[in-house]
Amino acid sequence: MRKLIKHILQESSKLSNILNVIKDEGIFAAAELVGGLSNLKRILKDEPEFTSLIESLYGKLDLIYHSRKEFIEFPVKFEIVGIQDNTWDSNSWPQVNLIYDDSNFDEEEKELFDQFVWDTIADLNIGGIDIKPEARDMFKDGYYMAIDFVNGKNWKNLDHNLRYDNKDMKHLYRLYMENNKLNESRRLTENEEDPTQKILNFLLRRYKVEETNLGDWGEDPVILKQISFDVNGERYSISNFQNKITQVQQIFDMLIDSNVIEPIELYGKSNDPYRQKVIRAIKTFINQVM
Repeated sequence: MRKLIKHILQESSKLSNILNVIKDEGIFAAAELVGGLSNLKRILKDEPEFTSLIESLYGKLDLIYHSRKEFIEFPVKFEIVGIQDNTWDSNSWPQVNLIYDDSNFDEEEKELFDQFVWDTIADLNIGGIDIKPEARDMFKDGYYMAIDFVNGKNWKNLDHNLRYDNKDMKHLYRLYMENNKLNESRRLTENEEDPTQKILNFLLRRYKVEETNLGDWGEDPVILKQISFDVNGERYSISNFQNKITQVQQIFDMLIDSNVIEPIELYGKSNDPYRQKVIRAIKTFINQVM
């Protein structure tokens, strides 16, 4: 492989072959052939159309911690490293590697932060991420991301048996933001431009949890978990028997009915920042209580 990479990098005549691979098999197949996206970018340095495409594979998102008292965003970078297809090849979505600098943490702090990352991305469905159009067009589903890697490690290999509390997260946040040279707090405030805290405050103050044992089916009991809300005499609820899309839709409708958010369409323009923050807040709540 090293000889092949060196050969391709040294011989400009190979450029046409790489362009053909991109055209026929996609940019990730070409990157694998030459040893990664960085090498591919060097080869295509005089091809602005393709360097722009490579650069579109990088972006940013926030990992969110919240409790009843705390709401903290940890900004991280990500790179799209591949494509995942469903069984029938009728749908595809980005395969993502999260990137963050944990060099300011000691070993115990790294393990705690790994646990937080595990908890945050466990459902692998991170909505409301602004993927650049050039990258989005590469996938059949532009609204789903599979976060399979964290700093190059398979996310399933992260620690996920540790406990942390508000004090731990405040401490990690301070170290993390110092390391990222960000001096201003990124805690969200409740205002019209950013509805996140308003949504979470509304939901966290009103929800109730009900669990019903439906009996044993095999070795384990089947538990129906319902999250219900009583809003001005109207009852709304979601359950663990519903898929994530249905759960989000029902809470979304409740927030509009209760004048918590603006009357927007749930599946409107994907790059609408207000809509992205609404969906992210709803999913954050569901991930914490369901």
